[in-house]
Amino acid sequence: MCGIAGYASIGSEYKIDPKYIEPMLESIIHRGPDDSGTAVFDQVALGNRRLTIIDLESGRQPITNEDGTITVVYNGEIYNYPELKKELEGRGHVFSTQTDTEVLVHLYEEEGIDFLKRLNGMFGLALYDSRQDKLILARDRFGVKPLVYSYKDGLLTFASEIKALRVHPQFDSTRDPEAMSVFLGLFYIPAPWTIYKNVRKLHPGHYLILSKDGLEEGEYFDLDYTKKHTLTAQEAEQELAGLFRRSVQRQMLSDVPVGVLLSGGLDSRSALAAANEISPGLSSFTIVFDEGAFNEGDAAAAWAEVFGSPHHTYLFREDDFVQGMLSWLRHVDEPFAPWANVAKSGLARFIQAQDYKVVLGGDGGDELFLGYPTVHAANVARYYRRLLPRAVRDRLIRPAVRRLRAGTGLLPFSFKLKSFVEADHPDIFRNFFGFKEVIRYSEWPDLLTSEALRMVGQYDPFIAHEQYLPRVQGLHFVDALSYLDFRTFLGGCCFKAGDNAYMSSSVEMRVPFMDNDLVEFACRLPVPLRFHPYRLKTLLRKALLHHFRPPHGDSGNLLKQYRKVGFEVPASLWLRQGRLGQFLRTALSRKRVEATGFFRPEAVERLLDEQFSRKSNNERVLQAILSLVLFLEGDYAL
Repeated sequence: MCGIAGYASIGSEYKIDPKYIEPMLESIIHRGPDDSGTAVFDQVALGNRRLTIIDLESGRQPITNEDGTITVVYNGEIYNYPELKKELEGRGHVFSTQTDTEVLVHLYEEEGIDFLKRLNGMFGLALYDSRQDKLILARDRFGVKPLVYSYKDGLLTFASEIKALRVHPQFDSTRDPEAMSVFLGLFYIPAPWTIYKNVRKLHPGHYLILSKDGLEEGEYFDLDYTKKHTLTAQEAEQELAGLFRRSVQRQMLSDVPVGVLLSGGLDSRSALAAANEISPGLSSFTIVFDEGAFNEGDAAAAWAEVFGSPHHTYLFREDDFVQGMLSWLRHVDEPFAPWANVAKSGLARFIQAQDYKVVLGGDGGDELFLGYPTVHAANVARYYRRLLPRAVRDRLIRPAVRRLRAGTGLLPFSFKLKSFVEADHPDIFRNFFGFKEVIRYSEWPDLLTSEALRMVGQYDPFIAHEQYLPRVQGLHFVDALSYLDFRTFLGGCCFKAGDNAYMSSSVEMRVPFMDNDLVEFACRLPVPLRFHPYRLKTLLRKALLHHFRPPHGDSGNLLKQYRKVGFEVPASLWLRQGRLGQFLRTALSRKRVEATGFFRPEAVERLLDEQFSRKSNNERVLQAILSLVLFLEGDYAL
């Protein structure tokens, strides 16, 4: 696991200056504190910061082929590299290291750009072919690893994080109103946008080629829900267990110890259960809270005990949250609102202090096996619209629900009910987006200044989903909505959060649910096997219960006690207890909000008052406002 950066001017008259590559790498040293390497050519500069995990001694990047004509730097892991290496050696290629990186140059020699289709892993890479004078950038199929780039005036700059691009003097800091619009809607910015107009996130499953003909973007992978298996529920359950077991085995490849991120959820439990079969006694790590409704520590500890895992807990309190908030917002490079990432960053520091560099996480299980209640809500909404006339919904139900108090605890029922009725729309895709919309488009005139509204109001944040609608036409609505979650929320929010939080402390998070074979299997499952109208992830639950036996107890009882929670920090409670409330009042003071010229100060004060009086649950709206205000002001010191 590493960080990469570089720049190139192939096809233009722009002359590169090699002096910028080292400072760019220095800005992302947290991604790879163990080693550094560069390669500079006439019009190409490549660099890598390395976190040593495989082939600790001889895997230094950049890495070349035998004659030095192909050079690569990359960030990630190729889990099927042992099979690929054996195949390539059979074709006569000579390897000088034991690292997975070297597979890339030899496989490219054999297959050209199609080499990307053979890779099972997570990565962002840059490969320079000096024979054809072209540079290839590519991102993994599912967007686990980041890759951002800018192309302006004949110069292509790229990196694992935006902060490295900012080092180069050609960086353009012009903000993108489309990205700001999407952020207001979702409280994160998915691909292809970044907060900067001339910086883009490369789409998962895409590549760029810079040559004398200019910059070309291509796609080598997309999810395919059109081809369905014919199999029984029992066969599906067995196949799922086998594929997940093989994925975990692939992702256990490491020359350093591997741990497991463990919550009370099915996904992380599955990872520990499968990993325990391969390497019994793996350590597990859990965030715990003093606030009971948010604390999954007891459930995680019980699961760790039956699987014999040495269990490490990291207690995260309100003081930790307030102290870590500003440094986290500063590190993330662009507006990114979910407060849970502050706690994840703290856990990453805790894991690193225990001398661990690699952990397995459960991200992706919800997208593959429908663990989000929003898809189920979309199903219910179809009947809600069909059975109740519009007048009843608008004149009776919506006003009644709006009068409900905010509620307490983790995503209280009143919050969910308000989200459901406010999202009401005859188009299922608009309806589904409405469940996720944080600051509703209809509310912008009341919240934004007239100047801000002129800047972003022409862009409907629905464009985040709309860009993919041509790809889901004709699919069953469950598959279509699953695709949208996969392409926006998983890559734009979950994977960004995980990479940002863990790599900030030089810890690699691997995600076994993101395996080529497992994802293909899930996409080919008939909808009735993947989706139950009122239960979440039934297939995964049964596979875990029937095919992963614990050595020290009965996992069945623990699974019966399981309830879907979702990881959130107890901010709704902390806001009422003092320090976080004071922090938010200071950070969103009238003077600070006015200085940005973006939000109406009186509207922000109203949202704060409603939150503190428990009249409304504005927590996510306030998260988005805080992140954007601090970014626009550029001052993360209070």
